[in-house]
Order: sequence, then C-alpha cells, then structure tokens
Amino acid sequence: MRSLLRIALRNLFVDRERGLLLFFVIASASAVLVGMMSLTAGVATEQRKAVLTLISGDLNVGGYFKVHPDTIAPVIGDTPRVRAAVEPILPAGCRIRERGRGQAAVGSGRHRSRSFMMSLDVKQERDSLGLLRVEKGSLEALDRPRTVALSLPMSERLRVQVGDVATLYAEMVGGKRNALDVEVVAITGRAGFLGEAAGILVSNATLRELSGFRPESSSVLQLMCGEGSELEALDGSLRQALRQAGFEVLPASHEAYGDKVSPLLREDWAGQRLDVSTWEDESSFLSFVTDGLTALTALVGLIGIAVVMVGLFVSLSVSVRERTREVGTLRAMGMHRRSVVGLFVLEGLLLGLLASTTGALVASLLGLLLRGTITLPAQIASLFFSDTLPLEPHLPAAVLAVVLVTLGAVLASIIPAARAASLSPRSAMESL
Repeated sequence: MRSLLRIALRNLFVDRERGLLLFFVIASASAVLVGMMSLTAGVATEQRKAVLTLISGDLNVGGYFKVHPDTIAPVIGDTPRVRAAVEPILPAGCRIRERGRGQAAVGSGRHRSRSFMMSLDVKQERDSLGLLRVEKGSLEALDRPRTVALSLPMSERLRVQVGDVATLYAEMVGGKRNALDVEVVAITGRAGFLGEAAGILVSNATLRELSGFRPESSSVLQLMCGEGSELEALDGSLRQALRQAGFEVLPASHEAYGDKVSPLLREDWAGQRLDVSTWEDESSFLSFVTDGLTALTALVGLIGIAVVMVGLFVSLSVSVRERTREVGTLRAMGMHRRSVVGLFVLEGLLLGLLASTTGALVASLLGLLLRGTITLPAQIASLFFSDTLPLEPHLPAAVLAVVLVTLGAVLASIIPAARAASLSPRSAMESL
C-alpha cells in the first residue's frame, strides 16, 4: 500500500500543469457548493429570526371565536385560563408573550390600504422592539393609547409620515365594523416578504379597543423556548393539557394563521376553539424561499460534481495512454490487476480529497470574512430577509461537500483504472 501511495503521489506531480488545472476545477466545485450551502443556511436563519420577531413564537396557542357560524374572530376570550393550563408544562427557559393579530385597513385622506395587523405589549417586549428596524419615529411610543406603526411600503402607499393621523378599520367580534383614529408614531423598515404580513403594528390595548375584545383577551400566546427545543413533544403536551382543561383544540393543519381563517369560517360551529401551531406552520407561506435555495444548491452541486467527473475522466484516460510503458513494466514486475486499479483510483482519491478540502476551507473562511459586509439590492434583500449577504458556513456542510466531490473524483477514475488494468504485460512491453 505504501508503494502504491508513493507512486500515486509521484504521478500527481509529474504533469504539473494538468494537475494544477484539475486541482483548481475540483477546488472550485467544492468552494461553490460550500458557498451555496452557507447562503441557504444564512437565509434560513434570517427568515426564522424575522418570523419569530414579527408573527410567531416557537410554539403558538391561538384562539378562534365564532359568535355565529358565519363570523369568526382571532381571539382567546379568557387568556388567564389558557395561561393557567399552559404554564405548568412549559420547560425551564420558555417564556410566554401575549400578542394580538387580525386584518385591518388603514385610511388617510383618499388613500386606503389593507394588511395583516399585529399587536404586542410594549412594556413586556422591549427586546422584540429592539430587533425591529425603525426608519422613522419610535416604537416605544406605541405604549401611548391609539397609536400605530406602519411598514415603509404601507406608509408610502398612504403618503403618511410620523405625527400624521390615520384611521384603522377592522371587523369586531360578531361581524360589526369599527373605526379608530390613531397617530402614526413609527415607520418600520422592510422585513422581506413579512412586510405585508405585519404591515400594521399596534399595542394590545389599541387592538382590543379597535376589535371590541375584552381586557383579559388576546389573539395568541406565543411560547419562546429557543432553538433546539423539542417542539414536537411540547406540541403534543400542550394539546393534551388544553383538552384536559376543557378547551376544544383544532386538529393540526400545518398552515399559517391567515390560511386557516377562510376554511374555519365555512365550518358550522360556534364558540371558542384553540389552535396549536409551530413557527414553521406560521411561516409555511415563506417555505418557497428556502426550498428554492435548497433545490438550487442541489442543482449547482450536481453540475459541479459532473464537471469534476468529466475533467478527471478525460485526464486519467489520457494519462493511461501516456503511461502504457509504466503499466507494462509494473505488470511485468508482478503487479496484479487490482493493484493497477488501486493505483489510478488512489490518484483520483488523493487529488479529489486535497483539492476539495482546500476549496471548502477557502469558501468557509471567505464566508466568515464576508458575512454581513456585502450590501444587497432592495429586491434581493426582501428575498433573503437581510440587507447584507447572509452567509453562515458550518463544518458539517463543508465536510459533506468534501465527501461528495471526492466521491465524484473516485467514481470518475474507476473506468480509466479498469482500462489500465486490462493491459497485458506483453502488449504494454511491445510499445517500448
């Protein structure tokens, strides 16, 4: 084995130009694959961060109330009773935040725009406020009654600024319409495709006044437990605890809040029902972003590995013809056919492993150095949920790229190796 390794290493340095070209091609394929996986991981992280800031907790206990079968309101009528059922089973480190949600229209002068509306408790969620990008004004001012923060696209459509008065229109519990004059106290920055999912931000008190909810009501209890929590097990425990407390719990549908309203409105029941959902359910309408990037990464990876295999196959095939004398000599000296196969496969393995490792290391270091430094155009920033290129290299992804590219190099060397092994010592010696 040592002699094969020595011969393989020597052959890699014999034709330096060809070897360097193959090294560059293989390293580039590995680097591109690591870069795409870093981008996919970075976008997934930014998307999760935006979703957990604006529209969802890690787990959510939401409410739907129907006074009549033909009306529906996103509200938990008795929030303290639901909290009493949920809090005893929460793992250590989890916390609950009460949020409101719904749909509303905003009017200013002749202009009117409709969007999803979110509400929060300003005093209890100062950490969440710090994660929201504010273009103008202050989100702290939402603590004042009858105030609103609008997303930048909505403020542009309505042509309002901080300090202007706008009117909120929403449907109350039971189906009646209500209107409330509010002061615009802040304009929030773009939040990717979530901008329209939370275009209107108010305090819980303002939402209760607008929607006619009782003081102890809320729309959803958002459970913040942190990444790595066992959400599936907690989901099952929550459903069981709520049923034991006497609540009716809707079956899991893995859809966002907005996608559930219309189907529930067509169902013939009245009263209070609760729904348990994960952050992935609530952001299911955004899955096309990460799914698309994952598919693109797979396509780029396949193309890169195919280029590596074709390049190495051609190079080794030429090498077999050029080294006929060497193969004949080795065979005449007693080398077995399987050792000849092993020699050429070992050359492919060494070249693939060294080059793909180098490419993965360079791409990972570049990802760390460039993370958060490259500013993106507005449309790309919306798609990636970040104003800068969100690169997030991980060691497992780099190892996977090295393994895949090296495996491609090994597979590409098998046929040329088999051809070399098929040469008989006599025919090879005749070429001397």
